Amino acid sequence: MTRVHTVVIIIISLLVLLLAWLFVPYPWMWWLRYVDSVPPVSYDGGIHFNLDCLHKPKTEKEIVDIVKDAYQNGRKIRVLGDGHSWSLIAQTQDIMLSLTDYTGIVNEDRDSMTVTVRAGTPLHQLSLELDKLGLAMMNLGSVAGQSIAGAISTATHGTGLTVGNLAALVVGLRFVSGDNGRIVTVSAENNSTSELFKAAQVSIGLFGVLSQVRVKVQNKFKLKELRTHHPLNYCLDNLDKLVRGDHKYVKLWMEFHNNFCVLYQTHETDEEITHVPTLEAFLIYYSFAVSTRITYLLPFLTPMMMYFVNIVGFGCDTVRVDKSYNIFNDYFHLPIHQEGEVVVDYKDAVEAVRILQNVILEKGYPVNYMTEVRFVKGDDIYLSPEYGTDPGTCAITLTIYAPEHTALSYFYGVYDAMKGLKARFHWGKHFNQRLTEIQQLYPKYDKFAAFRNQMDPNGIFVNDFLAETFEFSSN
Repeated sequence: MTRVHTVVIIIISLLVLLLAWLFVPYPWMWWLRYVDSVPPVSYDGGIHFNLDCLHKPKTEKEIVDIVKDAYQNGRKIRVLGDGHSWSLIAQTQDIMLSLTDYTGIVNEDRDSMTVTVRAGTPLHQLSLELDKLGLAMMNLGSVAGQSIAGAISTATHGTGLTVGNLAALVVGLRFVSGDNGRIVTVSAENNSTSELFKAAQVSIGLFGVLSQVRVKVQNKFKLKELRTHHPLNYCLDNLDKLVRGDHKYVKLWMEFHNNFCVLYQTHETDEEITHVPTLEAFLIYYSFAVSTRITYLLPFLTPMMMYFVNIVGFGCDTVRVDKSYNIFNDYFHLPIHQEGEVVVDYKDAVEAVRILQNVILEKGYPVNYMTEVRFVKGDDIYLSPEYGTDPGTCAITLTIYAPEHTALSYFYGVYDAMKGLKARFHWGKHFNQRLTEIQQLYPKYDKFAAFRNQMDPNGIFVNDFLAETFEFSSN
């Protein structure tokens, strides 16, 4: 072997190692993360789930038997969905229950335009099954892997000031309560259960194991998405006009180091479906993979690397038309990251973004992802971040890939800075609020807690994190 061959082999080896290092997040998140369709770690690998006592029921009766056994033997249960959560709400060292074998549509009602679906059904599966029936969800979030139970229990949302979060689309629930496995059915239409229904719509898994969800749907439709990029100040100065304009679904990706904003404006259309932007998806993923891995080690390079992301990932304006769920759900994946979220009244949206910008720039946080800003219609669900707001809220997703202490300092620093706006948070993302503050932010909390005591008198669905957060007895 000549010296030239040796040098070439060394160079190729180094390039392969570099690519492997850059792309470590991708396989870890999406296929190496799963064992028998159940994730042993969370989305970012930061939370490890104990699968030594894993149960995967296939019927409601099996769920009842598991809950009864836990009730009678003083065991603890938490239900694990897709692991797409940064908070510790699903963690347990005792019985872990997965509903991945309990999926599918049970019933459709064309008169009321509702479908009843088993609680373990992933949103991407639900979208495909609805499409075959000529139906579609009215709104969805950016990620489609979550189970419908996990999505509604944490008030997961998409965007659109005239459309509520996923829990607000629910009109009926059936769950196996912690009261010795008693089956409870509640609905919006039944006056005798309507209050319990409002508490159970966003229950964080504290009432029991969801079995079936009845949700409002509509005839399937296509969407046209316009992606344009602008100076940040343009988007803030014209925010209300953009959000309430001709496009029903509006979201913004903001980048504060370079005052850059990507604007997504989406509306229904009858136009022909366009090609899937495979190259764009790769460039977005690749630009973030390179940027975040470098800035994790060298945070002072964050402004320069985010400029690189702006150019490579979002440098061109785009237009695409597709089935609604393909537009609601992102067509690209993001590398590993951590998330928090602040939710403020819509009228305070611009002020909240300005506060966030000041926190990032003054404290020097190496925010190496875009900050997603979305809008959600208000509702009357007890633990929904949109509770009591009119017309709704502005939800600001805080995204970063950094050492844990840096990420948490960023999230909690933003929460503190926005206390004057009475900012709420997302139950499935990093948060540090505790009972006293939760009672102030959610006026119906005490009523929720009273129902929780009835549905789970022995606290079998309370883990250590929830016991600390709500000051429940964990025994």
